Amino acid sequence: MGKRLQLEPHLTRDELEQRYWTAKEPHERSWWQILWLLAKGHTAAEVAETTGYSRFWMGQLVRRYTTSGPAGRRNRQHTSSWLAAPLLSGERAGRSCARR
Repeated sequence: MGKRLQLEPHLTRDELEQRYWTAKEPHERSWWQILWLLAKGHTAAEVAETTGYSRFWMGQLVRRYTTSGPAGRRNRQHTSSWLAAPLLSGERAGRSCARR
């Protein structure tokens, strides 16, 4: 019998399903689907087969959900910039451009 990952009851099973169906980002939709299926009682192996995600990654997902709750399930890919921080503050950068 496969291992069952335990979820903290931050959201009900119905709320997890609702988040799955209303998620806009494909990755977020998959993450909510994984949490929903686990909450329904599916084993990690069954969910891995259904979603294509590894059991290891699902364990990471469950751990983040347990510690951060629903807020921790946002796709952070779009929240951080890979660009270097500007050398001048916004106000000083604007003045240097105006002098030219």
